[in-house]
Amino acid sequence: MSKSGLFHTVLSLAAWVLAAFVVFATLGPQGLRPHLGDAQTERFAAYFVTAAAFVIAYPRRAALVAPSAVAIAILLELGQRLAPGRDAGLHDAIAKAMGGVAGALAADLGLILWGRLRSRDGT
Repeated sequence: MSKSGLFHTVLSLAAWVLAAFVVFATLGPQGLRPHLGDAQTERFAAYFVTAAAFVIAYPRRAALVAPSAVAIAILLELGQRLAPGRDAGLHDAIAKAMGGVAGALAADLGLILWGRLRSRDGT
């Protein structure tokens, strides 16, 4: 496997691991969910990082990441209604969706800028 192929594999794996973590943190037992600070900030950050990871891992699919993040945020929040001990909230879904959109946009912008810098430098 080439270096670029291995790099893509690692990035893809990281994105999917982050997605699995988001699902677990959303639907799993409340006591097993990590608590690092303000809950809304955690939600925003988790979706931001996950969406950014997907854009970086799959740059040709970047346009799909933000709407997918919004849909997943809504679906997982609705899924909390079925999970014992979990509660769904509109504000939670909004924080998650905003994090996903912001992460996707930030990563896409970062890739665009990176590409321009590389082309300007001739590398």
